[in-house]
Amino acid sequence: MDVRKRAWIGLFAAMMMVGLVGSAEAFYIDDKNTLSFSAKASTRATFRLQKSSGFTQPEVKAGDLVQWRNLAILEVDHDLKQLTKSLDILYPLKKFKIRSKYHLVGRFMYEAVYNVGSDRIKAVRDNDKVNIDNFKQSYELWEAYIDFARGPAFIRIGRQNLAWGETDIFRLLDNINPLDNTFGGPFEDLDDRRIPLWMLRGSYNLGTVGPVASLTVEGFWVPGPWDVKVGPWAPWGTPYEVPLDKAAIYDILYINNPDKKMANSRWGTRIQGMLGSAMNVSVAYMETFLDAPTTHIVTTEPVVGPLLDTSVVQIHGDRPKFQIVGASMNFWESMTDFVFRAEVAYFIREPVWIKGINNLPLTGDFIPLSDPVLDAVAVLTGTDLRSTGVFGLPNNPQSGPIPVKNSLNWMLGFDKQLWLRSLNRKNMFFISMQYFGKWFPDHDKNQVTPVPLPDLFLPYPNGITGEKIPVYSEYPSVSELSTIFTGLINTTYRNGTLNPQFAFVYDTVGAWLFLPQITYIKEPFRVTLQYAGVVGQFNSVGLFRDRDQISITLSYLLN
Repeated sequence: MDVRKRAWIGLFAAMMMVGLVGSAEAFYIDDKNTLSFSAKASTRATFRLQKSSGFTQPEVKAGDLVQWRNLAILEVDHDLKQLTKSLDILYPLKKFKIRSKYHLVGRFMYEAVYNVGSDRIKAVRDNDKVNIDNFKQSYELWEAYIDFARGPAFIRIGRQNLAWGETDIFRLLDNINPLDNTFGGPFEDLDDRRIPLWMLRGSYNLGTVGPVASLTVEGFWVPGPWDVKVGPWAPWGTPYEVPLDKAAIYDILYINNPDKKMANSRWGTRIQGMLGSAMNVSVAYMETFLDAPTTHIVTTEPVVGPLLDTSVVQIHGDRPKFQIVGASMNFWESMTDFVFRAEVAYFIREPVWIKGINNLPLTGDFIPLSDPVLDAVAVLTGTDLRSTGVFGLPNNPQSGPIPVKNSLNWMLGFDKQLWLRSLNRKNMFFISMQYFGKWFPDHDKNQVTPVPLPDLFLPYPNGITGEKIPVYSEYPSVSELSTIFTGLINTTYRNGTLNPQFAFVYDTVGAWLFLPQITYIKEPFRVTLQYAGVVGQFNSVGLFRDRDQISITLSYLLN
């Protein structure tokens, strides 16, 4: 065991021994209550409730452990008001009056499933030790920023998270920080997936301007030379990767992250304020990246004539920047005690995937080939072209570009607390509902999600092996107008010690995600049991329909 591993195991074991598993309230170190320390950690085990199917890797059975994620966070907050008081005493004529504080977060993560999981999951690491070892563990300065405020002006500099808008679960204006979807994807809470960025952020409160109170101008800038971090891509074979075939896709897939240059800077601005006493409104504009890369097929060198050497064909995943302009509002209606939320976002030049464009080298000008010729090509090149759904050789192939489309996105939602006396006599229920819509004004009938359908096979077996040949050229379609509904309801029993919750996602293509859970609290202990189930069409959240699972999280609260 190397020094790095021993250091990590020792640190995590020490934290477990002092009880920092869970969410600990901050405590102050100095008598002025300016320097506080807190710690959060969790250990979560997830078991698959059904065997994998289709292109899901690794192939697991019902009951297999697919996640044992250990996460620890150490947090420091220091209010520097004593320093500013000292400056005012030393330089009384200048009157600094600057409020300042800094915030530090250390994050330590270790995914142990590759050490204790099934033989198939252990084999994932054995076959790709360098990638998996880098993927399964991290220890880093997660957040580090300092705040300065004077009067109506505010500046924050450093590594931080910034969320705009009014949506939960899915993001519209909240597209600033990238998401880490490699440890659970839609099964994980949105706040736990955001990755901080090194950014400059500032705001200025203009006060009351006309009918708008507390009118505030806010902006952020993530300089490209500082930080161009994007959502990570899971190595092949990890339990939460996108269901893709290894031989036909992953072996020739190359994910290209943006270069650290000024042209790749993220930035945005927002104006917000209060209308009346109960409505908060904002308008925003930003330039950013999508979480997931957009793939396209490229030829690594010019090809004149038929494509005989398939090694020059690769799949590249790139992230072109795009722009978002939109607005959001929330309104508290006092008569009914409803909170209404709404958000609209127009995505400008959003990267999309269109059959016949992104995969142009495999769908363009073809030289048709007979079965005997295809068999001969398979023997010579080691690749059966029919396994790609192609029955000929591409002629003069060119790389496929990444097309872009504008789209209109919106959300309407409400939050409400109400009594359901027949179910809970002592505590209210909290209910939250959202309706998401997405419309492509210039929709292409060939727009798809580039994940091959897993249940389609060519009508004849492979001429070399005799096995069924999957069809890799058919994908879930993307509609001109798509609709998703989300819902959440929770309450508390037994003086707040028993907390059940039920959440769901329904995409009208015919896909459901159910997330019921219950948390039991007996101070200082907490236990959460969550079920995640996906049913319906192989589209949207239904891409994970063979991944029903149950998760157990054990926590301890140190007061």
